Amino acid sequence: MAMMSQQALGESSPEKAKEFVVHHGESEYELSRFLHFHPGGFNTLLGFKFRDIAGKMRTTQHSKAAHYLMEEYRRSVANNASHDLEKLVDWSKPMLWQVGHLGKRYQEWVSSPVDRRLRLFQSNFVESISVTPWYIVPIFWVPILLTVLIQGYWDNYAYIKQDSLAFLWFSPCFFLGVVLWSLMEYSIHRWVFHHHPPEDSFTLITLHFLLHGLHHKVPFDSQRLLFPPVPAALLGALAYSLIRMLTPLWMLHFMVAGIITGYITYDLIHFYLHYGSPKAHTYFYHMKRYHNQHHFAHHDSVSPCDEWSEGVACRVSWCMQFGGFDRLVCNSAFWLSEESNGKLPHSLFP
Repeated sequence: MAMMSQQALGESSPEKAKEFVVHHGESEYELSRFLHFHPGGFNTLLGFKFRDIAGKMRTTQHSKAAHYLMEEYRRSVANNASHDLEKLVDWSKPMLWQVGHLGKRYQEWVSSPVDRRLRLFQSNFVESISVTPWYIVPIFWVPILLTVLIQGYWDNYAYIKQDSLAFLWFSPCFFLGVVLWSLMEYSIHRWVFHHHPPEDSFTLITLHFLLHGLHHKVPFDSQRLLFPPVPAALLGALAYSLIRMLTPLWMLHFMVAGIITGYITYDLIHFYLHYGSPKAHTYFYHMKRYHNQHHFAHHDSVSPCDEWSEGVACRVSWCMQFGGFDRLVCNSAFWLSEESNGKLPHSLFP
């Protein structure tokens, strides 16, 4: 009996059939766990199974971060050593108290993504409240949202009782809250999350990593894509106390409900942009690709108006307010053009 080819043998085994092997020069990569992360979707890679992708990656100008991420999937035994940067830390130990020692190497390290699970704390309890499955966000926050809306109703019961249409007058307060959340997220992401900490500050490097750096280091860790409820609730309570001092009671709770709604929507969309597989050429398909540019090609484009940026904040409203409307129009025109066919310059993968 003639010997079967290695490819045929691979596809005859159930486990091997699930593998998605590609070649890059003399190296072999198994991409099955990456397929649904690819910004272009599974079908973009389908035609490259068992093929060499070196030429395609070269012509589509894949970023340095994309090539770095590829090393996570390298299967060649002779070259299966960890990246040199990853030798700066010990992945078998909690990461939070290690990153501050990276000093001037921190920015390079945190901008070099890996496909791994990250442990932050030694304590199992503290670690457990630092991770968040996606469904915890609506389970935790929707009851709070409803409670706040009900409180807003009772705050204004006398007005609503006199005029059944009075409730409509409170809708602008709700939408004001949504807009305020968008502005807060935009501002924090632009001026805090992407402010490079001093190279000689252990504390500020550690804080930066805790707040946002870890998200860029492990963008595919599903447990670290959303804001954990416990610290979120503590910050929310502080924000509520401040807003309460500055806002009339009649509009307070409707506005807070809008802020909570904006946050829930933002966090779930952000998760979907990492883990979802939107249909090709839909709005979320382009948004997923746009957001991946922020992670893998333009880490320092901190504004949603700066080239290919974060892609989650309300780009239209704040780009207009902060002078980036021209770039927004150019980006939109690029997406709508037939020539683009949904492709981005400096693509992440083929």
